[in-house]
Amino acid sequence: MSSDKLTLYEFVGSCWANAPKIALSENGFEKGKNVEWVSINLAEGKNFEPEYLKINPAGTVPTLINSKGEKFQDSISSIKEILKISPHPPKVDAHTSTSIIEEIHASSHDPNSTLLFSLNDKDRESKINGLPKGFLQGRQNSLNKLAENPPEEFKEFLLKKKADNQQLLDFYITEPDEATKQAHYSQGKNLWTAVGIALRGVVTQALQKNGGPFAGGSEPSEVDYHIITWLSRTITNTGVEPSSPSNIVIPKLKEYTGGHNLDPVIGKYWDAWLERPSFKDNNIH
Repeated sequence: MSSDKLTLYEFVGSCWANAPKIALSENGFEKGKNVEWVSINLAEGKNFEPEYLKINPAGTVPTLINSKGEKFQDSISSIKEILKISPHPPKVDAHTSTSIIEEIHASSHDPNSTLLFSLNDKDRESKINGLPKGFLQGRQNSLNKLAENPPEEFKEFLLKKKADNQQLLDFYITEPDEATKQAHYSQGKNLWTAVGIALRGVVTQALQKNGGPFAGGSEPSEVDYHIITWLSRTITNTGVEPSSPSNIVIPKLKEYTGGHNLDPVIGKYWDAWLERPSFKDNNIH
């Protein structure tokens, strides 16, 4: 076991903070023993406070800090550092996994966006009554206060975040005109179309390559920590419980991504992860 002590800034509701959590669990690190978790409440905008922006100027989680004080300010670099100091990291095809990881993190099918953008009036209503509106409102309350007298070094960043978040929040707290609604719904549909392209393309190809059930073969590899994190939140965004088996999950994914069939490797992958302690113990969703 590595003697390196790590600090992971995370939030239970963060999609991408789940990726290093899985990597830590899969590689023998233990919360409270050789990893300290520090919660940054995104729903209350704590990630925009100057104290955290000094740690991560992008105001995102995860951030991983190693025993040397080096900062890794996203899930990709955080996982690479975890594997670097892990005594028995998984075998990976570095070139292949790098390209797949970049594809998984593409903004075109961002799971945070599929969470916050609606597809139609019914979906908008459910987001008003569910997590999205409350999340956006909590962030806005924080940003409004922080933008009143922001530190000069973060002023431009905070003012832009305030304006961008307000625009999306307004879609849920006001009654937008029909043109605004349709433009928003079109963006939501484009996101889910891109999800389908990723699932039927790069994800399926990665899972087929080494005989499955994981992209790494019989055991998860670096790329799997990213795929399962993205897939889990994407599945949750369809409205199903995150612990649901593939016979419930796959029909929902098909429905949201245009109705076309998904390769059976997707369902096998999902069911295989449901059984892993790293998935269950970290409450991945």
